[in-house]
Amino acid sequence: MSKETYLMQTRKPYQQYHFRCRIPKDLDKTFTQKDFTVSLKCNSYKTCKFISINLYQITQSIFNEVREGYMKDITLEDVKTILRDKVRQTLKHIQLYEWDTNKWSGKELQDRISEIDKKEKNLIERLQNDFKGTTAHLAEQVDKILKDKELKPDKKNFEYRGLIARWTDLQVIRETWKRELLKGGRRNDNEYLEELEDKWKIKLFGEQPIPILESDADEPIQPYLTQSNSIEVKYNKVVDTTSPLLSEMYPKHIERMRENKRREQTIGETKVSY
Repeated sequence: MSKETYLMQTRKPYQQYHFRCRIPKDLDKTFTQKDFTVSLKCNSYKTCKFISINLYQITQSIFNEVREGYMKDITLEDVKTILRDKVRQTLKHIQLYEWDTNKWSGKELQDRISEIDKKEKNLIERLQNDFKGTTAHLAEQVDKILKDKELKPDKKNFEYRGLIARWTDLQVIRETWKRELLKGGRRNDNEYLEELEDKWKIKLFGEQPIPILESDADEPIQPYLTQSNSIEVKYNKVVDTTSPLLSEMYPKHIERMRENKRREQTIGETKVSY
């Protein structure tokens, strides 16, 4: 805490210190003013600094109580929403990482793989040696997201603790995925999502089949000519009669593509494929 930010000094009619408190931006609508001051009725900097530190801690505690007054407890559905956003960001991150790597240069490719190995090793060692401290650091990222959504980052909340655990998983998993990509182990988005679903078992994308995040719909069935030059069409055998119909599912996929702000040209091509 700096003197300039929290301590104000007046000179008229005599030197005296005031404690100045700024209202947090997320509470602008709750309070009618942006800051306030409290006279410390003292001219000793050392004494006033000590008092101001205590006042700062008290005001922050009050602000947190105000936040909790209108913040909601986090639920499993909230966890899923946050994780879905994080998974999408992760998939974009690993794809960009691959695109930014000059795979034509053997040295650069190996340097990038070594960089991934080192980062993954350091993270795992931190989790092994200081699990609470490392997860607390990662929790700061999650807490910011929760506050933006007016959700309470309550460490005693069961769903909150599950969110932090899965968020931690993703930090390690994404390094593995990046290494796989650079080594040529390409998978489509659904396969990555299936891996997470198998690990977490929380039905991240609901009861429906995992939605396609990229335009990787199956190619149209192609006819082929037999020796008699007659045309035959090969169909896949339908095993599960309870599966949803394509005619019911593809509009949802198109809508999801629009929500993800995919290009209209890509959406149009996907509709033609369907």
